[in-house]
Amino acid sequence: MKNIEFFRKNTKKLFLNWEVVQRDKGSALLEFALITPILLLLLAGIIQFGFILNAKVVVNSASYEGARVATMADDPQNEAAEAVLNYASSSMPGWNISDRLSIKTIFSGYNPGDEVTLKVTYQVPNFFNKILPFFNSDKINVSGESTMKIEEKE
Repeated sequence: MKNIEFFRKNTKKLFLNWEVVQRDKGSALLEFALITPILLLLLAGIIQFGFILNAKVVVNSASYEGARVATMADDPQNEAAEAVLNYASSSMPGWNISDRLSIKTIFSGYNPGDEVTLKVTYQVPNFFNKILPFFNSDKINVSGESTMKIEEKE
């Protein structure tokens, strides 16, 4: 008799739990539908940030390389620009370097000891402009600047 009572009580609990499970059946799909856009927006932001960070590293390194070449070159303006373009195109393959990269060279003089400042700006395309409205334009400017002294030529 005790076994039958025990079975009846546990069977009711089992069926009551089953009804709760059936009522909650669509909630997982609803939660997934609500969270998915937020996760996709977060993923798009991470990807865009990666592009910007990569461009910042390349622009800083390219400005340093161009300034270094300008301090030792016979034709510092052209050789610095060529060094920057070579470095940027090898570090960011597949990116449209010529249209988005600008180079500005400032000389305090052309004698040994004078300074050369190289400013490099790259326009990173905003790939997620429609879903990430944080930037008002299609391009995000990333700049790097390096200053070095002109060395004595041997």
